[in-house]
Amino acid sequence: MQEIQNVIDLSPWEISMHDRPSVLIVDDDKEVRDGLRYALSSYNMDVTLCENGNAGLLAAMNGYYDYIITDFKMPGMHGIELVRRLRAVQPALVVIIGMSTLDMGAPFLEAGANDFIEKPFVPINVAMMLDGGNIPA
Repeated sequence: MQEIQNVIDLSPWEISMHDRPSVLIVDDDKEVRDGLRYALSSYNMDVTLCENGNAGLLAAMNGYYDYIITDFKMPGMHGIELVRRLRAVQPALVVIIGMSTLDMGAPFLEAGANDFIEKPFVPINVAMMLDGGNIPA
């Protein structure tokens, strides 16, 4: 019974379907995607890359991710719309937004993101943040 209570007490993103945390990166900038992949992989995280919102949504519908990091400005579906749609597909996931100004954070949080990161950011700092679980619910 204690084991069940321990699981119930965990935050949704602490219950992973993988042996190691899985992260979906959705960004149209190849350098950002590659930098985050390298940093997150060095923290033993499984990383999936998508270059636009439509591909990111499809990946989320066909797999499970502990974390999703998406950009704001992308061709086609922008980040806020992606966050809204992601919440409908995987409501327990943690969505972190990369963007260029802090004053754009409020619309993302209203759309369902748990946190946002101002660009430019250092990919290894993102990895340390995810590894430490310093993401608000």
